[in-house]
Amino acid sequence: ARREAEKLDVGKRGYRPSPGQPGISAKLVELAAAGKTVVRLKGGDPMIFGRATEEIEALQAAGLDVEVIPGVTAASGAAASLRASLTERDLARRVQYVTAHGRDGALPEDLDWRALADPGATTVVYMGVRTLSALVDKLQAAGLDPTTPAILVDRATWPDERRIVATLATIGPAVERAAPAGPCLLILGAALSRPAGRLQD
Repeated sequence: ARREAEKLDVGKRGYRPSPGQPGISAKLVELAAAGKTVVRLKGGDPMIFGRATEEIEALQAAGLDVEVIPGVTAASGAAASLRASLTERDLARRVQYVTAHGRDGALPEDLDWRALADPGATTVVYMGVRTLSALVDKLQAAGLDPTTPAILVDRATWPDERRIVATLATIGPAVERAAPAGPCLLILGAALSRPAGRLQD
């Protein structure tokens, strides 16, 4: 950005005070309607757990044009940093992204636990540290093997990135001991078997 550009920090950090979404959308509309060029910069890809729909709809309702430039979602960034493919022939036929943070901060009630416990999928959990214990319990109850490789990546792709390598059964206590600062991403699945072994060595 140019030196003279006005910068407004509206970043959200889990469970810390941050601007509300209606206020952010209103500010975007206010500035764009005043004829300013407005850039809403987000970490990762704005279309994945980025509340982009709310902002786009607010701008369009005000008759304002919107351009979306895709980014690299945290799942892809973390996978590259780990050098771990999220898909692997005969191990992971699909990737599923899920948030473990519902509107009220609790684990969402409407998740399809059988689908999330599919041993042939890699599951990437966004915003799941606070609800990790409940998440693990639900996945095990739905049949996901407790020995399934699990890697929690704290501040993926940043210079101070940390990794916690465990299994579904051991990730909870490991995360509790490490007390990650966040943001964190949890990746689960058989595709992590070789990378997890390499990262533990």
